[in-house]
Amino acid sequence: MIIEKQIRVSEDNVNLRLDLFLSKYYPHISRSKWQERIKLGLVNINGKKTKSSYLLKLDDLINFYYKKKEEAKVNTNFNIIYEDEDLLVIDKPSNLPVHPSGNYKNNTLYSLLKEKFQYEYCHPVHRLDRETSGLIVFGKNPETISILNKLFQNHHVQKYYYVLVMGEFKGEKIVHGYIGKHFQSSVLKRQLFISFEELNSYLNFYKNDYNEGCESFSFFIHNKNYIFRFAKTQLIPEKVLDINHPLYSKITLIKAKLFTGRTHQIRATLKDIGFPIVGDMIYGIDENYFLKFLDGQLTDDEIKTNLLLNRCALHSAELQFLHPKKNIYLNFKSDLPPDFQILLK
Repeated sequence: MIIEKQIRVSEDNVNLRLDLFLSKYYPHISRSKWQERIKLGLVNINGKKTKSSYLLKLDDLINFYYKKKEEAKVNTNFNIIYEDEDLLVIDKPSNLPVHPSGNYKNNTLYSLLKEKFQYEYCHPVHRLDRETSGLIVFGKNPETISILNKLFQNHHVQKYYYVLVMGEFKGEKIVHGYIGKHFQSSVLKRQLFISFEELNSYLNFYKNDYNEGCESFSFFIHNKNYIFRFAKTQLIPEKVLDINHPLYSKITLIKAKLFTGRTHQIRATLKDIGFPIVGDMIYGIDENYFLKFLDGQLTDDEIKTNLLLNRCALHSAELQFLHPKKNIYLNFKSDLPPDFQILLK
């Protein structure tokens, strides 16, 4: 299926080369790939064939075409470990998106529950990334979903994760700081964690106002407002192992407890305190692995040698919360997944 996209050039991008603009607008596609597409006539300006060196003018209309990829295969071997008339608790494998987004429409946990297992009404009440394995809760009616959402939002759900990090992590720590969109990354969805210890240097450099102990604040950088919100994570090392790796000699198994629920909280926190997660292409040892992956250029050897796992080593291991209607305390656990166990051996 051929898809057509249109972009109208704004004042901010006038006099920018076409190939530079497109690689900036779609950073997961390299500049050289855009140059190939332009040369093949798959990109045009105002309906006419053009060159990579073309300098954009105000209100130019850029059209380009691409072939939509088939939806990727996923791991559908999930387990329903608890169910009643109000909720489901599922032990999810890695490589299974929770809900439709991006390139995943039908191959998601939500779609499988609705279509294959004939659940008339179900909805996830918290997030797990596609690569993250472990426990996730679905509500089966609007009232239950509303109550569960409030429990998660008000931090009345105890959440524990297992995570494998590069390096030797010593001693239990509670890490405080702020998380917001990364303003220097080529990956649009990447978050930045700023610890309390680093905060003053950021505030001084970007000349930003900040009230001590506030829940959130913002940086105004490059005409954009970046909001940072308070984040708190407890990190408990459980096991250290020697490895053969170009940059690291050890990995550590950590149990992490979330006190807040920010986007990519564990991944961003560990990356920015110096312990990137094993297998994480965005927050791992180098975010360029993610860009290469999107461009189809990441090799199996790079995964095995540098990333160690073919997915982010993050596992939702334990959930504890009060049942929304039955007034009983529920506690669910999920064992370490096989890929964790193999690496730990």
